[in-house]
Amino acid sequence: MAHQNVKNEIQSILDDAELPTSEKISQLQYMREGTRQEMRAATESAMVTDSDVGDDLKLLDQVLEDLAAEPASIEDGGGATL
Repeated sequence: MAHQNVKNEIQSILDDAELPTSEKISQLQYMREGTRQEMRAATESAMVTDSDVGDDLKLLDQVLEDLAAEPASIEDGGGATL
């Protein structure tokens, strides 16, 4: 997903007045996991391209922090994290 599309999708979720905060957090956490998987796949491939995946992950983490969510992953506590 293109970097600008991620920003737009995040903003769309945040702007949806009908979504409760818990659902916003759930959707953003789902996006975050997909972004982490994309980043992991890129770093494990033979040819790593310069993309905005790291920026997307940072943005998602910041938004989740602002919503008082814990963006925790089983990988966050290990030594081999991204």
